[in-house]
Amino acid sequence: MRKKIFTLRNAVLAAALAATSAAAQADIAIDVNLSFDNVASGSTANSALGQWGSVARFVNPDREDDVDANGYTGTFHWIDATATYGDVRVISSPFAVSGNNVLFNDHQPILLTFAAPVNIAAFSIQQDTSGYGNLQLNGSYLSFLDATGHEIAGSQLYFTQGGNPGLLLKTTGTFNNVSSIFLPAGVNYDNLRLQTVAAVPEPESWAMLSGGLLLLGALARRRRSHGA
Repeated sequence: MRKKIFTLRNAVLAAALAATSAAAQADIAIDVNLSFDNVASGSTANSALGQWGSVARFVNPDREDDVDANGYTGTFHWIDATATYGDVRVISSPFAVSGNNVLFNDHQPILLTFAAPVNIAAFSIQQDTSGYGNLQLNGSYLSFLDATGHEIAGSQLYFTQGGNPGLLLKTTGTFNNVSSIFLPAGVNYDNLRLQTVAAVPEPESWAMLSGGLLLLGALARRRRSHGA
């Protein structure tokens, strides 16, 4: 009987710890300001993340069709193509908004990806002061992506790149379960600001943790009664 109780206790402990771990991961909040001047020109953008490098990273993306990787059906998602295009880098630029460095797009879009989905409360970034960019009728846009690389509905922030030196791009509202931030090609970027809010653990996680603790308490009482 003791062996069965011990085995059950271990199983309950494992489940409780898993629930606690999931809750703790959901509680990670990011609060970062990046001017990209904390690293030397030519460094990887990831080195500028500092303490946040364990939960976020910059990648070079590619757009892939949802149905045919070699075709175009009109629906697509973004994938990490850093292995093909190389690391995103920081370079010195006379067009930096502040300091000397900018986030270099190298004619490619940029993704800021997260180790786990986050809830974004505030995000802003500035174009460099060059005034270059894509002068499009409907504008370029940044957006937030889900875990599958698809754009989250309502997250698109449209703007015109060309002729807008130092333009501040700022989202409003909270966006949940964001796995990546998409920055379009055309200009370099500076002064990235990101705040995420701690997620409330799913009710199932709390139920598992509470149930496990209650069961452990019952087992402890049972052992005491048998030992009396």
